Amino acid sequence: MANQAVGFIEAEGFVPIFDAVDAMAKATDVEIRGVIKVGGGLVSVAIAGDLATVEEAADIGEETARAVSGRAVSSIVFASPSPPVAALGLDPQAVLPS
Repeated sequence: MANQAVGFIEAEGFVPIFDAVDAMAKATDVEIRGVIKVGGGLVSVAIAGDLATVEEAADIGEETARAVSGRAVSSIVFASPSPPVAALGLDPQAVLPS
């Protein structure tokens, strides 16, 4: 994971995120690391890969989720993630309390 970018997309509900995952996987070689139920109806997906791929996938995923939900969608890409952020990209469940 040392040389990989990490990205996260967050939307309201599973359907927009699942549609975003489908669109990103079909259009790019991004690695889908996991889908997380954040709370309050929000769902996030963690993605990883080279920077250009993660940026392209995040754009596609955000656009797709917004088109499906009609609501605000957030995304962020870390070109050179710190170790804690890189770890979340490997295991997004780590953000959830046990």
